[in-house]
Amino acid sequence: MKNLLVIISLLISSNLMACGGGYDGEYSYFYNLFRQTNISSEEFYPFLRDEYNNFYGNRAYYEGKEETIVYPKGNVDLWMSILDNWSREDIEKAVYTVGFNWNNKNTKNEQQAKIYIQFAQDCSAIFSHRYNRNSWDYNEVIDKVEIDTQALLARASLLLSKTTNKQIQARYYYQIIRIMHYSEEWSEAIRFFKSKVENKLEKNEIYYYILDQVAGCYYSTGDYERAAYLFTKTLNKSIDRKKSAFLSYNFCTLKNAEGKPFFKGIDDEKDLLLISSLRNFSDEINNIKKFIELDANDNRVELLFMRALSNVERNVWEIDPYDKLKELPYLKANKNHQYLLKIATQQIANAKVSNKDFWRISSSYLSFINQDIAKAKSFLKTVNAYTYQKKILSVAYEVFSWKNITAKNENYINAVLLDPSLLKNTSFWENQSDWRLLVLDKIAHTYYKNNKIAHAFLVHNSVLNTNNLQSLALLNQLEIFYNKANKSDFEKMLLQKSSLEDGNFLDYINFQKGIYYLYDKNPKLALTFFSKDISYEEAEISARIFSNNIKECFECPEEDVMLDEVYKSSVFSFINEYFSRKELAQNLVKLEQLTQDKKQWKAKLANYLLGNYYYNISNTGYYRGTLTENTNCCEYTYLGWYGQDEIKDADQIIKNKEGYNLSNIIGYNKYYFGMSKAALDYYQKTIDLSTDKELNARCLYLMAKCELNDFYNLGSTDTFEIKEEYGNIELPNYQSFKTLKKTYSDTEFHSMILKECSYYKAYSASY
Repeated sequence: MKNLLVIISLLISSNLMACGGGYDGEYSYFYNLFRQTNISSEEFYPFLRDEYNNFYGNRAYYEGKEETIVYPKGNVDLWMSILDNWSREDIEKAVYTVGFNWNNKNTKNEQQAKIYIQFAQDCSAIFSHRYNRNSWDYNEVIDKVEIDTQALLARASLLLSKTTNKQIQARYYYQIIRIMHYSEEWSEAIRFFKSKVENKLEKNEIYYYILDQVAGCYYSTGDYERAAYLFTKTLNKSIDRKKSAFLSYNFCTLKNAEGKPFFKGIDDEKDLLLISSLRNFSDEINNIKKFIELDANDNRVELLFMRALSNVERNVWEIDPYDKLKELPYLKANKNHQYLLKIATQQIANAKVSNKDFWRISSSYLSFINQDIAKAKSFLKTVNAYTYQKKILSVAYEVFSWKNITAKNENYINAVLLDPSLLKNTSFWENQSDWRLLVLDKIAHTYYKNNKIAHAFLVHNSVLNTNNLQSLALLNQLEIFYNKANKSDFEKMLLQKSSLEDGNFLDYINFQKGIYYLYDKNPKLALTFFSKDISYEEAEISARIFSNNIKECFECPEEDVMLDEVYKSSVFSFINEYFSRKELAQNLVKLEQLTQDKKQWKAKLANYLLGNYYYNISNTGYYRGTLTENTNCCEYTYLGWYGQDEIKDADQIIKNKEGYNLSNIIGYNKYYFGMSKAALDYYQKTIDLSTDKELNARCLYLMAKCELNDFYNLGSTDTFEIKEEYGNIELPNYQSFKTLKKTYSDTEFHSMILKECSYYKAYSASY
């Protein structure tokens, strides 16, 4: 029976969704085989697909590197053009840290740079109260600082007049406009821009820093269309300000402005097409085609193509642990891979396109998704770049071509998993979307199709996961696997991954077989497996498992609820206070023998104890979970969930070879064994042998609990309702309650249970 699954939905704002990065409820987890960073333009990485962030996340993670501070690349590159003898590291320290050592930096450009950087850092400190703001409504800015704007502008103008370097002059223009912008002198900032900057400066990174500020000023004056247009230009042309410009553009769209009145010519049309595509997934294929018609060689085509390809990947390699009936790749849900393959092959043939390798490797991958591995391999041979990606794809192509798995195949995949050139991220077992897990998923599927059940199971599971499955077929296959001679290195790895020493593996299987036969009500056979050389250490079981309870309280200590002490009778002296599962099997064998005793009272009480035991280990009994060393919490674990149509367990799935592989088999743990049916039979035998009305009355009440167990697990049409303060409760129309009321209403037990059990009290009042 599956465990109750609690699904937590993430609520993401429309702004996050517009950024093309946030969680999309249509997708869950997927295997990531094709790296999004295959696109040419690194500055557009933020707009690749990311499940959980506004923008594409930690690049260091995807590259398999340690996280490092990443300074604005566009700004640093621009500084390097005038500080040409400096290292990149020194420029980053000088610009973005305090206390840089300027000794021996004496050239004219270096001295002018030093003065400007000091001024820029002063401005940043003065306006630090504005950082991390997400609104253009400056009246919302908290803790405004009194700033002598005119003095600051005068200082900027003076320093500007002493500078001869054009780039540094442009940087002072940026600071002046920033000062005006942040001081709410928006019109003055716009006039200054038109007078000193617009159509006068080189359109480099600092120019787009300025344009970003001016766009903000237009927004604040209510000219949303012009602001939107300038944010679009910043997003497309700047390296560092793309993300902020995109978010700002979204604010403009909230004012129903997109900048369209100002777009002219092909360059503007491409800019608008990009930002429209980033904000809307619905027409991605047509948008790619439109962009290619405008400029097939523009690197932004790769970005839009990669986003669409990543969306395909989310469908065809979906990790769906609750429905493994799908074949991978899962093509029925999405045909976009065929459209993208056509686009990619057309780009290869287009003489205007320069980065052919991107389109070749994309064509290779899409051919693979289209299940044409021969064509995929053919395309891959023509790719010169993307060395790491080629290795990944070649492994996938190889594994997906296997119809069965030989020792040679196993040696191959074992070498792949240990290949240092492929170990960009060694903790791939913990990363659910890692490409290696897709390969292993396919390997497990191939094993499963070829009836190698143990292999298929161990790819995704440890032998310890058999604990709640109760699948004899699986245990037998695991035993055969363990005893297999001449194991390959991959098979040895599967065995080692089970986290048990080799000497304990078989012992654990025998232990699980013993538990299986306990649930199968065959303690003699269980004893044969427990009697084997068991080195597995186990928790002890309380003798109260042969007691019974009136008070239903799973979280209460056993001594507070298990008050019946018949099991302490001298005839049951062989039952120790605590015992192992082997000793439990021995106790059950002796109790079964006693049920055939010539002395009727012994047989009666032995049946009574067996009834208690089997109910207690049922999935509504106090000791549910005890045999498998689990807790007895909670209903959703042991009774499935409301509305479940059928009880499906792992053994049934394995025998019928259902699903894609056994990666999700622990979602079908078995908790219902029909134990209450066995208990009910033993209680009835107790009554048949008994003339003790008090004992019989108690047995009838305990039999009603067995009927309730059947109702919870199997349902019933014969029910009655109890009206409660917070709603009605539907219960089975207990046969045992009928007999208890009709025949044993004169007993002390009946009087007690009438007070203690609200169900029986309501039933008794109704019938």
